[in-house]
Amino acid sequence: MFRLFLTGLLMLAAFGAGYVSGGHEQRSLQLNLQQLKDEMARRTLELERHVTSARKRGHLLEMRDALTTAETQIEHQNFGMARSSLADAQRSLRTALDLDQSGELTRLQPVERELERLQSATHPLGRSAITTIERIKQQILPGDESP
Repeated sequence: MFRLFLTGLLMLAAFGAGYVSGGHEQRSLQLNLQQLKDEMARRTLELERHVTSARKRGHLLEMRDALTTAETQIEHQNFGMARSSLADAQRSLRTALDLDQSGELTRLQPVERELERLQSATHPLGRSAITTIERIKQQILPGDESP
């Protein structure tokens, strides 16, 4: 009887040790899984920020290209095409401003009003419009010297 009791006690102790050890493993795995999930969420947010930033920059580059086209059209006295290019520039700016959640492009909000003013001008666009467009282009991506 004592042998049976001792065997049962040893089996119970072995079962308990396995249970505690297995529970520790499971908690360790759950902790590792949670850490991996957190790291993936952090990296995903970081990638989303980079993609949004690249999209904003792309729209600003489109805006600059449209402004360059508008300048060329003004120089060739194609005022209708110039106004169309100014509208394209304004759409690109609006899209970039809509993507800007950090507020870094708030400096370009006056540019949007200036583009509206250029488009709605009743007089033909001339040298002053080209000067304004050049000033706007310098404000778009400061420090960016690429054409």
